[in-house]
Amino acid sequence: MTLDNNTLLFIALAIMMILIIICFILNAVNSSKINTIMDYSDEGDIISALKDYYDKVDDLSKTVNSASDAVLMSRLSNCENDSNISLKKIGIINFDAFDDVKGKLSFSLALLNNNNDGIIITSLYGHNSCNTYVREIIGGETPIKLLEEEKAALNEAKSKLKRIDNNG
Repeated sequence: MTLDNNTLLFIALAIMMILIIICFILNAVNSSKINTIMDYSDEGDIISALKDYYDKVDDLSKTVNSASDAVLMSRLSNCENDSNISLKKIGIINFDAFDDVKGKLSFSLALLNNNNDGIIITSLYGHNSCNTYVREIIGGETPIKLLEEEKAALNEAKSKLKRIDNNG
């Protein structure tokens, strides 16, 4: 199958027409983008329009970063305050409350925050009963006379390390 010169010329012209149409389409797309950028320019200067745009983006970035830093510092401060009042110092003592009950089924559990405020929960297990008591602790002390096991649980909780804050 041989192609004559007219057919080859027609194919070449068709390819060129397709390429020209593609160039027109790409030019129209780019022209549209350039016109959009030019809309932001007062003087019709693309370079100054782009510079103004990037300056605005940079200013916005700085504003967002400084605002987010302030918000993060505020949230961090709130978390530190909440952390100081959360019950995180724990002391527990298991013991036999009665001579006839073995297995250390009774316990005293001290739960304190960084200020040594909190509670002691004591459960005394016997053959016929199980009694539970709660004692309030303020500043590591209580006006109520404590059992030796409650004192031990309290001292164990108070001896837990207090985190040192960065301010001193």
